[in-house]
Amino acid sequence: MLLFFLRQAEAKALLTFVLSLIILFLSANDILISTCIWTWLSSNIVYLVLYFIIVIVLMRWFARGGQYLDIHKLNLDGQTFLVTGAASGIGKETAIELAKRGARVIIFARPTSLTDAINNVKKFSRSPNNIIGYPLDLADLRSIKACVEKFMKNENENKKIAALINNAGVMACPYAQTKDGFELQMGTNHFGHFYFTQLLLRRLRSSRIVNVSSTAHFMWAVPCDALHYAQMCDPNTYHPFSAYSLSKTANILFTRELQRRYGVSHNIRAYSLHPGTTNTPLDRHLSLSDFIRKLLKPIRYVIFKTPLEGAQTILYCALSNEARPAEYHADCQPTPVYHKYAKDDKIAREWWDYSEQIINEKIKEI
Repeated sequence: MLLFFLRQAEAKALLTFVLSLIILFLSANDILISTCIWTWLSSNIVYLVLYFIIVIVLMRWFARGGQYLDIHKLNLDGQTFLVTGAASGIGKETAIELAKRGARVIIFARPTSLTDAINNVKKFSRSPNNIIGYPLDLADLRSIKACVEKFMKNENENKKIAALINNAGVMACPYAQTKDGFELQMGTNHFGHFYFTQLLLRRLRSSRIVNVSSTAHFMWAVPCDALHYAQMCDPNTYHPFSAYSLSKTANILFTRELQRRYGVSHNIRAYSLHPGTTNTPLDRHLSLSDFIRKLLKPIRYVIFKTPLEGAQTILYCALSNEARPAEYHADCQPTPVYHKYAKDDKIAREWWDYSEQIINEKIKEI
């Protein structure tokens, strides 16, 4: 558990701050460390300020995590990328970085934010005509089906898709259901993307599929199965973070089984990843007072990744030949998952079958 925690970029940043305070304490009390450090720092307020500036710089350096530097060498002219949840946060930054390098970026976002999302990315594109979008609500199977039907009708079927980036998601919401009766977090984060990807499969030959998961899958280390999902469907046993954790385990299992089923027949390469703890509005549902949020705001800027930094591992999985199909990634490198249930291929197969079954049952009701 401790080693897992220390692998996280934000943990390294926090540890840097704690160590800086320990050094000051030990030096001030002449414990193990000479008092000369404290004597020098306390002799002038400028030295003390400089000390903490250096500490903050180090914290930011650790917090930013791995960077996909090879993207600066790439020319993506003629390549097409599909990005869900590109209206804000890391999805928006992912779309912008691809657009800057000449890619054709197709944005999928809620109808209320789609126009702004397209216009925001167009500002950075070499060719504004390369940026288009389709309305998509992942919490509504009808919306997903209508979106893909419109996409299939409008887009040239001979145009290869370089990557589908399943980024959209919700986190730690109060108990709620999708329009089709799924628990909201599993419905949006997994079932929605599962159905969306399945409908697009015939256009995804020789494509990459990138599923944004989270290190939060460690918070509820249980099998992702019908039994545990049912617990999250009951308001009496629902817990926001357990539901979020289960949905992120589902993303990892979906990736593994997607690769197993279609890696050969469709030449698909599927990847899952943790983008890092990022300073975005994803945590808006956390029950924190305005005072606590204001208090934490400067801390977030220091130990959390910026949206651009959070997009690095997404870009790495979408573009790098060093990313490993079927595997989980963090900070631009393959990384072990936290618990055994997130890498159990039998659970992955059974969860795929259950996902298909429950979605097909809902579709019949539409």
